[in-house]
Amino acid sequence: MGKNQKIVLYLLAGILLIAVIALVAVKVRIRIAGETTVRTYFLKYDEPQKKNYLVPVSRQIERTKGPEEKIRAALEALLKGISEEEKEKGLINSVNEKAVLLGVRIEDDTAYLDFSKEIEEGGGTSMMTERLGQIVFTATQFPPVAKVRILINGEFIKYFSGEGITDVESPMGRENFSFLAE
Repeated sequence: MGKNQKIVLYLLAGILLIAVIALVAVKVRIRIAGETTVRTYFLKYDEPQKKNYLVPVSRQIERTKGPEEKIRAALEALLKGISEEEKEKGLINSVNEKAVLLGVRIEDDTAYLDFSKEIEEGGGTSMMTERLGQIVFTATQFPPVAKVRILINGEFIKYFSGEGITDVESPMGRENFSFLAE
């Protein structure tokens, strides 16, 4: 192979390498531009205090336009639960993963969150309170939302859970669950 042929071959290989690098960079940029990070709130047990507290965990969601879509995506990530790795780190999810988020609507500073009936199934008083804290903290990270009102299958509820454990007739904010904050 002559010297000129080698030069042409190296130039073609260089051009091909540059094209591959450019293609990868474009794909990475498209992926980054199409996603955003939100926080879902899970629980971790504090041994000295003998209680669970809320821990924000980052989740990647598709970029959305408005707060209702962001709340929906963050709550759906919460409903999916925690990974095995997160379980090994001691994270707990009190939210029933069989629950389905049926709707999100914002009026003024309140998000109205409509869940399937499974959202209030399973667990005792403290678990229900922790579950509500997880939902409220996850939903209220998006302005203008400061409060949450829970609906079950499109109906306003007065108490959360079959035993009427927690009064949810009024909108709830983070201040209602400040005892769960770290």
